[in-house]
Amino acid sequence: MKMRYIKLTCVFLFAIQICTAFSQNNADYFPWKTGDMWEYTLYYLPDIDTLQTIVIDDSTDEEGNIYTTHFSRAINPIRPPYTLLIDTLIYKIDSYLYVYHRYFDFNNGEWINVYRLNGNAGDQWVMWDYSYIGVGPFEMARINFITDTLLFGIESKLMEVIYFISGDSTDTLGLVRYRDQLIKGIGFYSRVPAELDAQIYLHGAVINGILYGDTTNTVVSVHENPAELNPASVFTLLPNYPNPFNSSTKIPLKLSNEGIVSLTIYDVLGNEVLKLVDNQFYPTGYYEFNWEANNSVSGVYYYVASIKENRKIRSMVLLK
Repeated sequence: MKMRYIKLTCVFLFAIQICTAFSQNNADYFPWKTGDMWEYTLYYLPDIDTLQTIVIDDSTDEEGNIYTTHFSRAINPIRPPYTLLIDTLIYKIDSYLYVYHRYFDFNNGEWINVYRLNGNAGDQWVMWDYSYIGVGPFEMARINFITDTLLFGIESKLMEVIYFISGDSTDTLGLVRYRDQLIKGIGFYSRVPAELDAQIYLHGAVINGILYGDTTNTVVSVHENPAELNPASVFTLLPNYPNPFNSSTKIPLKLSNEGIVSLTIYDVLGNEVLKLVDNQFYPTGYYEFNWEANNSVSGVYYYVASIKENRKIRSMVLLK
């Protein structure tokens, strides 16, 4: 079965203007607040898809350890994520800025140290010792490099962590599993496995209520469907304005042909918020639909327009 394809148009928004206040702490390599969201382009050629990670809960214990729950999924259409991400993962960040997660169940629920945000290039550590289950060597992690980078028009730092398996915990060589990259102020940027022809790269994020990159211009189309590949032949779903917005926004829709229109708002977890248009007939023309979001909380929302078999999705950010 062929997967859905996405068309991405990169836009740089007002986040460019805040670079002077950007990334003052190594903890910024791993944002963790509820509502933070990241969207990635998955390249598993010839297929392309969009993966999304959302922080759905965070808390701090008496010792100052931070716990943050990340929920991930594919969104074209909405379904569980690929093996590059786990659908629900709890992270712990301690006072040393070590980031842990529980790696499935085989390690008796112990925390696995996946990142060391205060580390230096060349630092390495044992993530897992297979002697716990009586077989095998060590799962290792090493900070491969830290370098200057430019993302979304903002100067920052990029940390690459490489994961490998080795029979010697002091060895810097071994069978590479995958590589992760973190960008200060943005968080998890990319994952490139060694054994799969698949990789993911960030194309947009909402961190602490600020929009970076492109999460608003994700246009969904069905592969080999001429009407979808040429959206002007049916209708065009335009970006809402203003975006981000406070309380209300307008959603433009241009109909090249008359038809029965539906326009629905969804929250970031896929729950229906409101039907702005419910199967109503509209002649050819240009329309704007107003959403009054006074009773909705800040966050990312999706608006979905459909006419017959044609369906388009865009996202928007409500900031109060």
